[in-house]
Amino acid sequence: VAPAPVSTPTPVVPPPVTGGAGKRGLAYNNADLASSFTGADSLVSWAYNWGSTTPSIPSSFEYVPMLWGTQPVHSSNWNEAASSAIAKGSKHLLAFNEPDLPAQANLDPGSAAAGYKTFMQPFAGKAKLGSPAVTNGPAPMGIAYFKSFMAACDGCTVDFVPMHWYDSASNVEAFKKHVTDMHEAAGDRKLWITEFGAAGSDAEQEQFLKTVIPWLDSQDYVERYAYFYADGVLTQNSVVTALGNTFMKFIS
Repeated sequence: VAPAPVSTPTPVVPPPVTGGAGKRGLAYNNADLASSFTGADSLVSWAYNWGSTTPSIPSSFEYVPMLWGTQPVHSSNWNEAASSAIAKGSKHLLAFNEPDLPAQANLDPGSAAAGYKTFMQPFAGKAKLGSPAVTNGPAPMGIAYFKSFMAACDGCTVDFVPMHWYDSASNVEAFKKHVTDMHEAAGDRKLWITEFGAAGSDAEQEQFLKTVIPWLDSQDYVERYAYFYADGVLTQNSVVTALGNTFMKFIS
């Protein structure tokens, strides 16, 4: 005999929300490393690998596909891959990787806008769409490139703005200023810092993270951020480093 149904459901008490809950993400090439960034004390909740498909990663992470560039090697299976990821729970899509840098996606703003309209815009309303992720290089790169892209991409749905930053671990204020300047350029859109890296010793990088993480977590307009990167920095020989533990767990 089946037990009588309980008339009053047991309330589910959610876990306490920590500062910056949901913001930290894992940038990886080797998907096997992702499981090292799970656990009750991990603040990592999403992941990406500069591609549109991934080997298995923990189900606790949202996988975020990226269309790295417009070349057929990246774009030919994009529609299928993005649709499949959305069906499996992905809620965001990332556009081109550093189109302002010749060694990366290497697109002028007009070509990037045309590619965005072709490959990203069809997913508007199905997932949140991120603009191309620019470097922190000087004009016409970086923020200037982003502004040119937005001017060229008339009618485009851009839900959030990814950005990259690399500089010295001692340049904390320069980091904050660049993020603030990008926020102003992005209007009311949220920022994703999908790559950032601080040059310096392990101890200097750790101090950098312990300084900027509380600031990032306190900025409502910074929706997500990922330190560069799992392979060889946040892990060594498949073991999480002290720097990796700081990124994964640190709360001020």
